[in-house]
Amino acid sequence: MRKLVNENRIFRDLEELKKITDTQGKGVTRFSYSESDKKARAYLLKEAKAFGLKAETDKIGNMFIKLPENSKKEVIMTGSHIDSVREGGYLDGSLGVICGLEVLRRVREKDLNLKKTIWLVVFVEEEGSNFNATITGSKFLTGEYGEEDLDILKNKDGATLRRILKENNYPEFNSEELKPDFNNIKAMIELHIEQGPVLDRKGISLGIVENINGMKVHEITVTGLSNHAGASPMTGRKDALVFSSECVLKTKEIIERDGKGSEVATVGHLEVSPNMSNVIPGRVKFTLEVRGPEAERINSLSEMILSEYRLLAERENMEIDIEKVAFSKPYRMDKSIVTALEETAKKQKEPYLLMNSGAVHDTGSMSSYIPSAMIFVPSIDGRSHVSTEETKKEDIIKGANLLMETLLSLAD
Repeated sequence: MRKLVNENRIFRDLEELKKITDTQGKGVTRFSYSESDKKARAYLLKEAKAFGLKAETDKIGNMFIKLPENSKKEVIMTGSHIDSVREGGYLDGSLGVICGLEVLRRVREKDLNLKKTIWLVVFVEEEGSNFNATITGSKFLTGEYGEEDLDILKNKDGATLRRILKENNYPEFNSEELKPDFNNIKAMIELHIEQGPVLDRKGISLGIVENINGMKVHEITVTGLSNHAGASPMTGRKDALVFSSECVLKTKEIIERDGKGSEVATVGHLEVSPNMSNVIPGRVKFTLEVRGPEAERINSLSEMILSEYRLLAERENMEIDIEKVAFSKPYRMDKSIVTALEETAKKQKEPYLLMNSGAVHDTGSMSSYIPSAMIFVPSIDGRSHVSTEETKKEDIIKGANLLMETLLSLAD
């Protein structure tokens, strides 16, 4: 295996970011705009400064690290995110950021004079952990989100994104200043862990992504009737948690019966009230998330599941409220960038797999404006969004080498 990148530096950086978490010993918890997020950004800025790189942060929190050269050059972009889910893994997002940073450091060390320049972008709020809306940073960059969304997006405490930005001393929002010159950006490549089991099961180190699945998220609030758990007979109860459990099971039944195998549905978050052992749950709030490669199918499956919820509510005499929270459409990657990645992998004599991404990524959002593609490296046992998330070191380096050589070929 050719050693294009400094692997010791990559692993050091990943370990340093791993330490920056709000849940020490319980995986990585690093929400956007939090103190841990600020510390992680400070680490990246320190590394960038050590190699004479320029760093800029836009009015929503997306950070750009650039080579110190003619800004009129055409741009090849790479990047990912450093925010995480609660008690998640240390590679999700951070891998693409650190390996992108390493590419810029190697360009500086080798004093390469490229025809095009390379930018590293660190997208803000990719996970949606803070504001319950994924790929937020790229949606603002592309104009899918605008100023009105600063007041729509709220964290669990009810604070709007506008308020959080103000409290963190961001300048006044201006959508025109935020949007980059997409005509000048010629390609986008993101390196990421797969977050699924396909590559690991097949024993293949590299995946080249052709499509990114879309997703639709609804929040469902069920209202029943709280009462004494011991003094209330089972007959006649209006238990919101029992009803919600029926909804969860019905979700599994529908997706297994009517899905095509590439679609998935998940109830991943529940809030139970009053959440006491001796009180019948009177109110439950939960999320329904449906993902797949076709927008039409995502919509039809979502509606099929929600219709069943409504029928259950009518039968059980339960009150149910359904609110759409987020939608990310499926994205097709650019064939020319996919081909460039394939050619580089062949040159490096590394086997690869053409595949889809089940998870959403900022590159999908950017792909509507920039020719884009993604590189996957295996997740051991398919584990991600958990503290046991891990990838073999040799696979990380293979991914970093494929990223670097492809970026340099596109920039030369």
